Amino acid sequence: MMLSAPINELKHKAKLLRRSKGIRLNRAYAVIAKEEGYASWSLLIRDYEAHKPTPNMQPRTGYQITSLPIDDTYRKEAIELANSIFEMVMHRIEPKNPIETRKLWDAAEYVDEHHLDSSMLPIDSEYALSLIEAFLVHYVIDLAIKAERTTNV
Repeated sequence: MMLSAPINELKHKAKLLRRSKGIRLNRAYAVIAKEEGYASWSLLIRDYEAHKPTPNMQPRTGYQITSLPIDDTYRKEAIELANSIFEMVMHRIEPKNPIETRKLWDAAEYVDEHHLDSSMLPIDSEYALSLIEAFLVHYVIDLAIKAERTTNV
């Protein structure tokens, strides 16, 4: 599925069309869907949702992390999960400058510097991995903002 623009831009385009043509928003969505090759907006959204990336990692059986730095096996798993979640977040937030945002992303740096600190120990490894899913969205939003600021300077 290749859309001509991210979903948020297509929605914005529909709102502009609604204002310029004086038509209802649902009609503007239908026009945009037809331009994208879909019979209706709901079919476009259904196809879009079906093609969103999903995490490809399943955490292993948990154990206690009692000290930092984390062991290599957990670190590798955390980096893989972080990269997978990063892709989901990028797809969901659709940053204005995805190329620059991707340049700022470093999964190893995120895991090593931002994921856990000594005040969180001991912690179950499965719970620690779930924190990546819980907090990475805010981190990626911060990267997207930083990317946008650097391109607007």
